[in-house]
Amino acid sequence: MGVEHLLQMKGITKRFGEAAVLRAVDLAADRGEVHALLGENGAGKSTLMKILAGWFEADEGEIRIGGEPAIISSPRQAQELGIVMIYQELKLFQDLSIAENVYMGREPLKKWNRLIDWEAVYRETGRYLQALGLDLDARTVLKSLGPGQQKFVEIIKALSQNARILIMDEPTASLTEGEREVLFGVIGRLKELGVCVLYISHRLEEIKRIADRVTVLREGEAVLTCSTADVELDDIVRCMVGKPLDDRYPKLKVKSGRELLRVENLNYQGLLRNIGFEVRRGEILALTGLSGSGRRLLAKVLCGIEGPYEGTIHLNGRPYARMTPHLAKQGGLCYASGLYSDEGLIATSTISENITLSNLGRVSSAGLLRAGRESGYARDLIERLEITCDEKELAGSLSGGKQKKVVLAKWLFANAQVLIFDEPTAGIDVSSKSDIYNIMNEMVLSGASVIMISSDLSEVLGMADRILVMCGGELRRVLPRAEATKEKILYYASGGGIG
Repeated sequence: MGVEHLLQMKGITKRFGEAAVLRAVDLAADRGEVHALLGENGAGKSTLMKILAGWFEADEGEIRIGGEPAIISSPRQAQELGIVMIYQELKLFQDLSIAENVYMGREPLKKWNRLIDWEAVYRETGRYLQALGLDLDARTVLKSLGPGQQKFVEIIKALSQNARILIMDEPTASLTEGEREVLFGVIGRLKELGVCVLYISHRLEEIKRIADRVTVLREGEAVLTCSTADVELDDIVRCMVGKPLDDRYPKLKVKSGRELLRVENLNYQGLLRNIGFEVRRGEILALTGLSGSGRRLLAKVLCGIEGPYEGTIHLNGRPYARMTPHLAKQGGLCYASGLYSDEGLIATSTISENITLSNLGRVSSAGLLRAGRESGYARDLIERLEITCDEKELAGSLSGGKQKKVVLAKWLFANAQVLIFDEPTAGIDVSSKSDIYNIMNEMVLSGASVIMISSDLSEVLGMADRILVMCGGELRRVLPRAEATKEKILYYASGGGIG
């Protein structure tokens, strides 16, 4: 008699039209196990997990939970079986408390008057917070929490639904190093509670650290399942992409030129204080820090999205005491969001429309858009950035890696001289990451500069010429590439070096 797994998916096949996105995939996982699911974008990871979570139905194959056959045709059926999926983008109510979010739609009622038993809601939420070692009050309003803490609320919500199998889709994509450490501690406690965690991630270093086993998908097939202790990262990459990647951080040495951007004594509403730095042609400057450090706010102030500010921003030698998005773009300073697609793209518009939106003057004459000109420019950038798509496709239909390339194409079309790229590779696979890094290299070779906001310290150390470390709204340290280490970055990001 074989070993009875908590979860068994056998011969799972799924087709969309005539295209098979999953072909006879097997996956097994046990109680108290962290099982990593890896693969490039489009490999079939999300489809497989959405079948398990009840969003899609498999065309062929069988699912067993605790040894018993399971028919899962809706998310509700999945939840009744103890299967809960936590998505990369949070699905929470920002103006409600932690407890209200956890028990939304499932509030316990008082027996005598059928009103919500708020005492029980707060008590049970507090019990889950304590069980996971989280020092948070159940009554805390969600919008006062950082992205990492909000991720924990999703986990507690899942546990309150008696989750036996918890699917985590890119849980660390927008988390700082410190928040990741807390999350890994929470995952450790979930293992102790006997919860099976299915963990989708593109950050390979963390897979070796927290996963017990790993399954790699490539082009809809499972090509590797093994213990993480028995496999090297290079072997995992080779299985994912079908070939070795020579250098995961292909940094080029580019001689820096004249100053493009200088910030002097910048202050904003007490949230940013005395910020000063410069960026030169051909330079990749990393901006990093813990959650709440002000790095993202600084980027938005520089681009005129937030304001007014005190101090001066010099752009191409011209001083600005005030900044607007129009002035910033006019001066070649552009902000590309890498966290959420709806910040950088219009999902319901075509790729060509998204690309040319940043500079409509180039594709219009006499006040009218010229469709042929728009398509021509878009095709040129699509080919240049090696985006495998048609310019008439909707942006929302693309994978995460392709969407980031379209965002880059949009700002290249706007002739960006200083591109602020927020979390450039969050949530995309290793091959797409390499493509993004090479595009950044092309930009600096052409004389532009990149300010890279990133919470991935390996990426920061691998790609940046200099590293600006922020803490509490202040620029705490500027580290040259040769002097930077993870330990130094975390020291200054945590408030070290004061006085």
